[in-house]
Amino acid sequence: MTTYAPDTSATAVVLYSKCEVRYDLLANNFRILYNYEVKIKVLKSEGASYADIRIPYYSNESNAVITLKESISQLDASAYNMEGGEMVRTKMKRDLVFTERINKQYMQLKFSIPAVREGTVFEYKYQLSSDLYYSINLWEAQRDIPVIFTQYDITIPEYFKFNLDMRGPHPMASKDETSSLTFLLSLPGGQTEMLSCNGRHMIFTGEHLPALRPDNYVWCANDYMSSVYFELRGVDFPGSFYRSFTHTWEEIDQMLLQDEDFGAMLKMRNPYRDEMASLSLDQLPDRQNRIAAIYTFLKQKISWNGQYGLYGNEVKKAVKNGTGSNADINFILMSMLRDAQIPCYPAVMSRKDRGILPYSYPSIQKLNTFIVGIADTDSTLVFLDGSVINGYMNTLPPVLMVNRARLISETAGGRWMNLSKLGKNQIRATVRAQIHPDGQITGDRNAVYMGQYAANLRRRYYAAKDSTEYINQLETEENIKVKKFETRELNVFSPRITEFLDFEKQATVNDDLIYVNPMIFLHVSKCPFIQTERQLPLEMPYTEHILQATMLTIPEGYAVEELPKPLNLKTEDGQDIVRYNISQSGNTINVTYTFIANKLLHLATEYPTVKMFWENVAEKNNELIVLKKQ
Repeated sequence: MTTYAPDTSATAVVLYSKCEVRYDLLANNFRILYNYEVKIKVLKSEGASYADIRIPYYSNESNAVITLKESISQLDASAYNMEGGEMVRTKMKRDLVFTERINKQYMQLKFSIPAVREGTVFEYKYQLSSDLYYSINLWEAQRDIPVIFTQYDITIPEYFKFNLDMRGPHPMASKDETSSLTFLLSLPGGQTEMLSCNGRHMIFTGEHLPALRPDNYVWCANDYMSSVYFELRGVDFPGSFYRSFTHTWEEIDQMLLQDEDFGAMLKMRNPYRDEMASLSLDQLPDRQNRIAAIYTFLKQKISWNGQYGLYGNEVKKAVKNGTGSNADINFILMSMLRDAQIPCYPAVMSRKDRGILPYSYPSIQKLNTFIVGIADTDSTLVFLDGSVINGYMNTLPPVLMVNRARLISETAGGRWMNLSKLGKNQIRATVRAQIHPDGQITGDRNAVYMGQYAANLRRRYYAAKDSTEYINQLETEENIKVKKFETRELNVFSPRITEFLDFEKQATVNDDLIYVNPMIFLHVSKCPFIQTERQLPLEMPYTEHILQATMLTIPEGYAVEELPKPLNLKTEDGQDIVRYNISQSGNTINVTYTFIANKLLHLATEYPTVKMFWENVAEKNNELIVLKKQ
């Protein structure tokens, strides 16, 4: 095989992938044995990278005498190539296998299978032994390359009661039956006894599954992967009471509140209590100004280290070093707010890039960070996070704007919050310009950026070496020459930025005709969606609202030969809208452009409609006025 017909762009394809899962009894303790086998065909040279394998496994750094862990054994890997008309096998040697620690809880086995190139078939297999008998690993049927055949074969003793959740859009064959199991039980005095029980034997088979490739419009592709998820419901051993492991979200709220690295941190002493006196908070006009003053002061003391967290076991180190995770900063922020008599609460979540938080399968392991909900009035909350650098209250990094966050209160309990449409993200711009007979356009632009647009402008401005580099980038992007540039509120903690600039731009001149794009500053130059079809949904990062008014004065002696037509277009559900109105009054052409995008999730079936909508938007952004000399 030199290509995979259903997906000719594939650089490699999984020919065969199997995982067999069995329970074992060792020293009267259950463990799970996972036996993996994988065979992959490399179709293009880039596909050779799939022979670089990384396998994480649980291995806690704890010095406890009894610790649960995982280990990998029986590793074997080979590559097969045709050389001189014969099949040549290259077996991987042990010196190509390495282990390294990823974090305090996980190690990683790394190996690279040799002699892998275009045309190679390589295979590897190994056994993962896990003491975590109460937790079955998620089975992922899909990969970022196509899978021709995959199978998951698992047998669970009757003592362990698991909920089963099959996910994903691609159907998989499944078989569920009862089987007989035996285990060797050790007795006092060196005696043994056979333990017999029933087991639940399940086989899941998938064939010709397409590649699941992440892109810019999906936060976590694994949310849409064909997979099988097991959640322990309870344990029921003979001669003992049934023990439930199922939790409600209300129980998880209490678990967090009782945790010394979470709940106890909600009562921590403000490390900057004495220094806060200099803020004169009681002289500020309202609570939102006091919140802003506290956060600005805190960010002068501690910077975000780029890490997200859930627990506060590093807070003291963060105060000492002046840098910490968003969780460290958030715990300190809440201690400062409490000193200022401002009510605040943690809102725990799973970041967008780490997967959707399930309502139906409550799990503390699914939580990976939190932000702070702050009462700016007696009835409303604003949200802030220690990772905010360029944003403001309710202007969070989009990765934290989840639709499922759990606001936890010691007195009122927990409740769900939808943070996906926080704040107002808007650009309001006015452009006034004069068109000259030589095609030169001179004018000015006054724009107010709000919310995410303001945060993005700050991010780009600070990323530039200096203001000159930023202006040069602006000139390149907008195809203009900036004559004057200034901003207000760029360097302050604010939800907005006001930008002023004087500019020059060159239109196209052809004999007696001048071709001018009346938008001057384009919203979008081309449709961002180029796929003919799509398997995954489209996830937009935040809502958008753009309003631009342009007034163009045409030169004396010229008349409008051709004017774009108005456009009033919206999607079927009315959540995405574009309006383009253009008119002439004397020697002035007026253009008003409105773009509103309120829908954050478009299903794959809606993709053709969304693509067409954006194609119309891009086309209208590029239409020209034709002026003719009289």
